[in-house]
Amino acid sequence: MTHASSPLILRPSTAPVGREAPDRRPAGTLRTSGLGQALGRRKVAVIVACATTLLGIAYFFFFDPLFRHSNTWTDPIDLWGIFRGAHYVGWGYLGGVYNQETGMVTFPGIALVLAPVALLADSLHLSSAIGGFILPHPTAALLLVPTIMVMASTVVIAADALAAELGATLRRRALLSVLVGAMAFGAAIIWGHPEDAIVMTFACYGMVSVLRSKWRQAAWLFGIGIAFQPLLALAIPVFLAASPRGQRVLFAFRCSVLAAFLVGIAFIGNPRGAYRALVEQPTPPFFNHATPWVSWAPHIVLPGSGGPFGTGLRRLPGSQKYMTVTAFRHALLQVAAGPGRTIYLVLAVLVGLYVWRRPQDPARLLWLAGVVLGARCYFEAVMTPYYLTPPLILLLVLAAHRGTWRFGVSALVAAGTSWFTYWHLAPWVWWPPVVAGMTVVMVLSYPTVALAGPRDSAPSETVDAGDLDGDVDAEPAGSQPVDLLPA
Repeated sequence: MTHASSPLILRPSTAPVGREAPDRRPAGTLRTSGLGQALGRRKVAVIVACATTLLGIAYFFFFDPLFRHSNTWTDPIDLWGIFRGAHYVGWGYLGGVYNQETGMVTFPGIALVLAPVALLADSLHLSSAIGGFILPHPTAALLLVPTIMVMASTVVIAADALAAELGATLRRRALLSVLVGAMAFGAAIIWGHPEDAIVMTFACYGMVSVLRSKWRQAAWLFGIGIAFQPLLALAIPVFLAASPRGQRVLFAFRCSVLAAFLVGIAFIGNPRGAYRALVEQPTPPFFNHATPWVSWAPHIVLPGSGGPFGTGLRRLPGSQKYMTVTAFRHALLQVAAGPGRTIYLVLAVLVGLYVWRRPQDPARLLWLAGVVLGARCYFEAVMTPYYLTPPLILLLVLAAHRGTWRFGVSALVAAGTSWFTYWHLAPWVWWPPVVAGMTVVMVLSYPTVALAGPRDSAPSETVDAGDLDGDVDAEPAGSQPVDLLPA
């Protein structure tokens, strides 16, 4: 193995005689001039993405009236905070996304994309919730909910494209699409954070570009993803270390320029709010899930809590209605990231240095990126269930490449862990099972066989006529995609 500074090149592989290799054309390339053929290559993923969108819309408008017998629509509060930030962007005040009433602690990409929707809702005189003022039927949801569900559901197609690039079979990709669609549904419509699904759309397509050695395209895709969710930036050292020598500065620039530009404008317009949201990142452990790291996290008292008591909103059991309550001061405390976040950042850099010193097979390169993303569950002071969405999507894509039983167990563990995160338990009861579940998925998705390495012979299999990508229903033997090997 040569030094890590050597450039990485693509080496196409060949399939055994009599066995058709999976189609490795770029995900966006048309086999014919028809758009239908292009969509057909992702037909299962497209169907699941459409179903996810429709289910999200139906859940928002009909779940409460039908199942909770409440004359209200479902109300993901964080979504309305983001929508308020989109209003500020539409009014020309990008720094306003970090005003306290928005609650945004991520980069402004999602607010920027939703700004036209906010302006259109205003022009149509549609109502929307803001801060603690909850409306039973905010009519702006008629525009907002379909928009975020369409955007969040694109991750299903992106994950399918990456799985196909790695050589996953059609059947596993179908199950993968369902799992990814469920995670996108939860992040977007239950928690009101579509950006945690959207970021993986750009991340997955960026990784497809990495596998094809299209580093410029990969960097721009990663950069757009970071503008939505800065979590992806922690995986950039892994890809930066693997990028060709002489192009690393440009790669880092392309990955960071868009987010730096947007955040820079926000800091200029609202330095105090931007610092509080992006650096301190206050999070309420009372409403979310505290982990043992919360004991070392700096405490931040909400402005205006005053004295030993304060006022706040509490959801009425079994409904989406809220009542104003008096709470003890500790209930109004928020915590900053704390030392756990620092350890997390150091870990990301160390993994990047490891890849620089010891170049990795492309599948293992992606796995290391998934480990870095998943390590968030190990070090965060306060967790929320949708935090698991980005790492689990990537790790499940890699598990789909590993084998049937590994992927099946990974899917069960990922689903079970995601379900468990919705239970409100004491930190030392809630946190260990979440960490254990993430660890199991990491271990099962570890690629022990290189993409371009030889495999044991297997009985010949037939190509599924319904699979326009040419993937087979059995584990392909010897048929490999591409590899990134030192020159």
